[in-house]
Amino acid sequence: MSIKDKYFIERIDKKHARHLVKSYHYLGGKDFLCSYAYGLIDASTFDLVGCAVFGSPNGNVTLKGWFGVENDSEEAKGIFELTRLVVKPELNGSNITSYFLSHAIKRLRKEVEVKAIISLADASRHVGYIYQACNFKYYGLSMNKKDFYMYAPEREKGYILNPRQKVKDKEGVWLNRSVKHRYAIVFDKSLKVNHEEQPFPKKDKNGGIIPLICCNGNKVVKGNIGMRVYSCPVCTGVLELIEDNSLKSIETSILSTKGSESKNEVLVSNKISFDNF
Repeated sequence: MSIKDKYFIERIDKKHARHLVKSYHYLGGKDFLCSYAYGLIDASTFDLVGCAVFGSPNGNVTLKGWFGVENDSEEAKGIFELTRLVVKPELNGSNITSYFLSHAIKRLRKEVEVKAIISLADASRHVGYIYQACNFKYYGLSMNKKDFYMYAPEREKGYILNPRQKVKDKEGVWLNRSVKHRYAIVFDKSLKVNHEEQPFPKKDKNGGIIPLICCNGNKVVKGNIGMRVYSCPVCTGVLELIEDNSLKSIETSILSTKGSESKNEVLVSNKISFDNF
């Protein structure tokens, strides 16, 4: 039986897409932009087994970097970002995902003008073979950036990520953001991509993965104010202050004193050292 006989694709709402994303995508419950969403439906059970979500490109200057256009301009209409793509784990390793994505794009183009679709593949997890199989072109790695996790103990996760305010005197931690593989498929040939097209990345002895270095696996990081130490929000999902009395047994040998907002103090073998990330 062919894939076409086993599955069909239907438009779905964000609520149903969010449920599948939260259950199976590595970003879990993190919110995402959604203008159009399509579901992969099992024809025998009518279960939702995959979803592809297209939304406005995320970030105030995203389209400026990609195509030299402003996000709210007329030229930006019809440029989408693939904000989420997920199928149930038992379908991974087959060609179902590439089949689903390519047909979801066809459905999208029937419903609305599509000038281009961009997508960012987290380089700490994969190289983006799905996009390569769906005729996307590759435009290299994104620039190294850092995120500020502002300490907010009243919040469920204990932090506000990149708050829209000055953070110079705010308590929290600066951590590396994973670099992304940049992919795009352009249908409007008048659009010129500002990034240089490059050969597709391939797996190597490390699986083609570029590890994200946040806390060297110790799950604790140094804050930006004083000697405060927190749980690593990247590894643990929360930013919690480690109370001073819990540090009494830790030998604090400072190997380097280059402290700044972008330097993170990490507990290594029961010692505190400053690592440049």
